[in-house]
Amino acid sequence: MKTALGNIEMLLEAEIDEGRALSRAERRELQVQRILDAAKTCFAREGFQGASMQQICAEASMSPGALYRYFVSKEAIIEEICAAARRDDEEKLAEMLTKRDVVEGMVFGAMTHIRFVHETDACALIAQFHAEATRSESVRAIYCNHLAEVRGIFLQYLGAALDRGEIDPLFELETLVPVIMSIIQGIANNDLPANGVALDKVETVVRTVMVSMLRPTGKAA
Repeated sequence: MKTALGNIEMLLEAEIDEGRALSRAERRELQVQRILDAAKTCFAREGFQGASMQQICAEASMSPGALYRYFVSKEAIIEEICAAARRDDEEKLAEMLTKRDVVEGMVFGAMTHIRFVHETDACALIAQFHAEATRSESVRAIYCNHLAEVRGIFLQYLGAALDRGEIDPLFELETLVPVIMSIIQGIANNDLPANGVALDKVETVVRTVMVSMLRPTGKAA
């Protein structure tokens, strides 16, 4: 995981270079990100249950009093991490929806997620998140709602391509979309690039899966 202080130091250096003072909102955002980065490191190392607020304070180099001004509990930190991941996914999916070629769009969306998990070394944190979703009602709700939203976006995107006659899916989309999502999650969560499978080969496999399942008709997008 990236160090908790890295982003903070970079932005403070930028503040000096630009000769301007950060606003109160910008400084608050930096502090929140500092806590979230520290928490991610602790959660990946100790697990959600094992990590304590004291450990998070130490990782963030903050006093308990300072940290509690931003988050009242460990659960609140977990929920914000989930919410931030959700917002990040929404941005990636919005870019995917600009792709008129639906196969290329799905490959783009899949590989963006797979690269992100690999480059941020997020596998351990994701595993802890899944485990916490079995224990925490609030985390489970966030997780299920997010999956439902992503599923809905894929259904709409592929449904429009189906209506235009651009694909002839192997199964009905209500079955196909959850399967595709599970394949993408499996590749990402196992971090195949870290286990010797080159990203270009992963992309070839993902594209092959999309073509075989969506069966593009060759009709112009």
